Amino acid sequence: MNNDFKTPPKSVKMLTSPDILIKYFSELLGKSFILTGKTRTDGSNLRKLIANTLEKAPLPELSSKDQYEIVPPKGKGVPKIRREFIDTYLVTSGVSYNLQVWNRMPASHSLLVKYESGESLKCTDVRFVFVRVFIDRNIIASIVILTPEYIENKFGKFGKPTLKNQLLISSKARKAIYESEGKILSFPDTKKIAYYLKDDYTSPTTRMVEDPELKELFSIRLLKRLVAEKLVGQKLDAAATKTRGQALEKLVLDLLGYEKKDDDLLYGAFPDIRNQLLEVKVQDTQTVDLGRFSPEREEVVIEGSNFTTFDVRYLIALTNPKTEIIEGIILSPGEKLGELFSYVSAESYKCQRAIPMAFFDKYNGQAVFNPE
Repeated sequence: MNNDFKTPPKSVKMLTSPDILIKYFSELLGKSFILTGKTRTDGSNLRKLIANTLEKAPLPELSSKDQYEIVPPKGKGVPKIRREFIDTYLVTSGVSYNLQVWNRMPASHSLLVKYESGESLKCTDVRFVFVRVFIDRNIIASIVILTPEYIENKFGKFGKPTLKNQLLISSKARKAIYESEGKILSFPDTKKIAYYLKDDYTSPTTRMVEDPELKELFSIRLLKRLVAEKLVGQKLDAAATKTRGQALEKLVLDLLGYEKKDDDLLYGAFPDIRNQLLEVKVQDTQTVDLGRFSPEREEVVIEGSNFTTFDVRYLIALTNPKTEIIEGIILSPGEKLGELFSYVSAESYKCQRAIPMAFFDKYNGQAVFNPE
């Protein structure tokens, strides 16, 4: 496969539309595709076939290296055919096809490619090209192009992998925060809860470990004024990340006006300051360990409530590893984090979704996109 296919297009708008892709791939219907029985070999041969087909038609203009950034480390989870943001899958036999997507949450809005222009390509932008091959005849029977949203709506959500959740904040992103006015990157609360939150300060009347009450939550606007602006420039005197995290929590509790005895309740639950639906992190490297809960995927975080990982407010203190001084702050609802930064895992992982083979059978002899 031509190396140019590993480079994304100059602009997201230049990606070839699905309707045009269908026309390109239609010429493959009924053509021979010899199966070797070796998964990697067959997968590689399929990618080459799709790439060769695309090369016969006008392709999006290539982006230059200084115009974009591949966000995940080592390009994990980024489509193989980046020029058209396509991943290919070979469908053969069985009652159902087990779709396996490696190193990304397919239906999430996590960044994969970030452009200098401000554009971006996310997990949801990947086009899945399924090529059905009859194994008894070694011919291509159908080509089905699907989006992650279509797959989840039609067949159910992708399975959640067991993995160590991490958020990647690149050196470039940190530098931009350090150089910004106020050295704080903040975003408003989720629309679901923003209407109810307090913009004016009153002392907390409940303990930090108690469940949050919607109308008693401080808004991100207030948290920025009360906490974030006062943390920039402060030094965290602690040797390890864990104890620095506790030192930061104590500082935050003090700035919020919680009683001193709450300092003894730093027991590592999620979110850290439960009463304010606030998760506090100290970070002096590129990755932030998120623990069991990750806002990459929405899930309820407090049993019996409607608060989810999207609503949790994240305060991430960006510290200088040499001086331990807080040089910048990220203050954002979980919902926005994946749009700004990238979720990664320390190890390779996969998300799976079964698709009935009967679905592919319906489109024998056709090339289709997100069919009704």
